[in-house]
Amino acid sequence: MAVYLAAIFIYASFAFNPQAGLSTLVKGFIIVILYACFDLLWTFIRDKVWYFPLSSFISGFVIAIVSIPNPPLYVLILLPLLAVFSKQLLHFGKMRHVFNPASFAMVVMSFFLPAVSWWGTSWDIIGLVVISIFGLFILWRQERWHVTIPFLFSYTICLSLFLLLTGITSDQLPNILNAELVNGTVLFFSTVMLIEPLTSTFPTHKQRTVYGILVGFFSVAVMYILKLTGLPHQDPLVVGLLLGNLTAGLLFLPNRKKAMIKPPMTATNNNELHG
Repeated sequence: MAVYLAAIFIYASFAFNPQAGLSTLVKGFIIVILYACFDLLWTFIRDKVWYFPLSSFISGFVIAIVSIPNPPLYVLILLPLLAVFSKQLLHFGKMRHVFNPASFAMVVMSFFLPAVSWWGTSWDIIGLVVISIFGLFILWRQERWHVTIPFLFSYTICLSLFLLLTGITSDQLPNILNAELVNGTVLFFSTVMLIEPLTSTFPTHKQRTVYGILVGFFSVAVMYILKLTGLPHQDPLVVGLLLGNLTAGLLFLPNRKKAMIKPPMTATNNNELHG
């Protein structure tokens, strides 16, 4: 997964803006390195052990791909720091994140500036085909069809209703849905961010299916709220993911009644996590 995300990031850095490609590349790798360093340091202070922070690289690349390209210095530092804070402290019990760490960081930062841009998923047709193939491979390897397909179904139905409520006619709807759904953003979200293991795994397949449906519903609900209130900066997919993380965790996890701030997992287990 880390190699796959790194390849996407490197390709997108030069495809998105060739003139600023090197700068985008360097700043993205700074985010990844800082994420790994913060995570390693936090774990060492707590457990006095070192480990290979594979999950940190994965979340770091997700942030680099989805957040604003060429961010200012304070954003380069705060995004990975916020993500590590969420990863290390916000838990349902010992081995369960409350929120997807990368998404948590970007939502918090979005209260202050437009932190989410999806710049790294704005692929040309070749990139779209590649990400589709690898996305299907990831779903197959991680066996997360029962999360992604219900999400896409829920998101499509809810988005259709939302568009009809905003005045879109039934004749216009198919073309708009095609543009909204068949793109790199939705593909990347549904095959990488949505299925992050520590926030998409629940005791039964039925609960994971409900989780996917909830994220689709919340994403469109946030879209509707943003339209009504005019709140700036927040991204419906990313906020919807966090709401789905929290709601499904409260509904389905056996230790949901415990405090959401828990001692984090050991470094050995931490090294095995995606996110």
